[in-house]
Amino acid sequence: MSGQPVPAGTAARLPAGAYYVLAGRTLGSLNVWELGPGRPVTQLTRNRTGHPIDALAASDAGIVLADKANGTDRLARWTGHGPAWLRHHRLGAPIQGSSPDIRGNGTVGYVTPPSGSGRHRDAEFAIWTQPSYTSAAAVIYRQRRPLDGPVFGPHGQIAIEGWTGPQHGRRPSVLIYARGQVTTLSTGVPAIPSLVAWGHRAPALAIAFPAHRAELLFPDGSRKPLPSGWQPLAWNPSGTQLLMQSSTALGIWSASAPGRVRTVGVITPGMQILQAVWLAHKAPL
Repeated sequence: MSGQPVPAGTAARLPAGAYYVLAGRTLGSLNVWELGPGRPVTQLTRNRTGHPIDALAASDAGIVLADKANGTDRLARWTGHGPAWLRHHRLGAPIQGSSPDIRGNGTVGYVTPPSGSGRHRDAEFAIWTQPSYTSAAAVIYRQRRPLDGPVFGPHGQIAIEGWTGPQHGRRPSVLIYARGQVTTLSTGVPAIPSLVAWGHRAPALAIAFPAHRAELLFPDGSRKPLPSGWQPLAWNPSGTQLLMQSSTALGIWSASAPGRVRTVGVITPGMQILQAVWLAHKAPL
């Protein structure tokens, strides 16, 4: 089917696992699809054009989305009956947040933008985490300059994309939050990443850029370029392979053969894949 992110033949040739992709023909028509070998390419969300799913996260604890169905990004757990909104612990209202991630133990993270009220605390971007879908959230990091993330990594680490340095010399950086401490890492590119992939067993952050070569960024600050012409989408559960995409195809990069990418199959012409998650098994709904 032309509306699918990849043809059935591409999905069938992927390595074992369950894959969740955020894809559409335009940024305003993004929806979530489930695919993988031995399973049909299935559309999970059906948001109308102009009110897309803006971000996707999935783990063994479930699927979390930033859902723009009502005009503003609100966080939801995806269930077999549709979205179940994540709500403020005290207010009860749906959480207006974006860029969610979810650990295998159910911890959810997200970012909120300034509220526009002008008060100091509300004029900052904030990274929040909460231990479960229904527990209270807490701010772990905030600053006045734009932030994106969080992205969960190993050993309790959390990656945050942000601007650092003086106002007239600020540069995009990746911040690593761990146990209340923040470390700043610089990428090899003076641009904000388009995607940061990490995970419970991933040895490095796989960083994609809109117009530059992708790279692996290690927590010690060292970097390694990924093969030219390919951008990372997601680590496999064991942290040994990366799902990659070129302008026309999906491929697999392996730590055992780091200089090349094995092409799996084509992406449906005209479709854009913005995010992906690679799990060992289907996420619970």
